Amino acid sequence: MNFSSGPRRKICYLCKQPIDVMAPKVEIQRQTVHKECFRCCICDEHLLPGYCAMDDGLCQIDFLFNHFGPLWFCHKHMMLGSGEKLEMLKQKMRNAGVNIA
Repeated sequence: MNFSSGPRRKICYLCKQPIDVMAPKVEIQRQTVHKECFRCCICDEHLLPGYCAMDDGLCQIDFLFNHFGPLWFCHKHMMLGSGEKLEMLKQKMRNAGVNIA
């Protein structure tokens, strides 16, 4: 056996950057992400597995997925309807200067 290469570094599913072996990380839906990257897509609150939710319907909207990646929501926003979330995300994009239709 050849152990000289050491443990393989994982890539963060959200930011696509390498995750150091000892760095704080989160395993969510079989994906590894930096703990710092795992945030609510509306308010940027740090998320914890089990206390957040994904809206699969909104993930099907290309311009949202391309801008935010997987759409995770904190406990304050996960119970909102998809329409309310969509409007909040559009407003966040407008505030960031992103031109949306």
